[in-house]
Amino acid sequence: MTTKNDKPAAELVSEQKPKVKVEAAKEVAKEIVKDEIALSTGTESDAEPKRQFHGWEETNLYADLLDLGLEQFKEAIDPKSERAVPEEKVYGLLALERNGRNRTEFVRLMAKQLKLKPEEFPGGGPSYTNDITNLTEL
Repeated sequence: MTTKNDKPAAELVSEQKPKVKVEAAKEVAKEIVKDEIALSTGTESDAEPKRQFHGWEETNLYADLLDLGLEQFKEAIDPKSERAVPEEKVYGLLALERNGRNRTEFVRLMAKQLKLKPEEFPGGGPSYTNDITNLTEL
């Protein structure tokens, strides 16, 4: 295994004095662990962890909101409303919308409300739909 200095870890440690070798080995081990975390998660280990929406899968009670018009839906999920839909359920509705009708206006509205980055979106999109509409007349 190599370090950022492109030297093998063993070579880096062997160049040091005995007491310093231990400290250098610890630093090399920390660097290796940090690199492994970055490789396995796809993020830097010092980065802020992704937001999690616990219970987002349980949206059965809220699924009918997607049948409303855009303005009515906007009012229904508004966090300032009297009966605001919890944000984890809005995230679940976003997943449901992306895996169903995938209407851009609805997806944008929910993403804006949740302040999501593209990598935080739930899985889904046009390739996930069950749409069997013919693309051509063939």
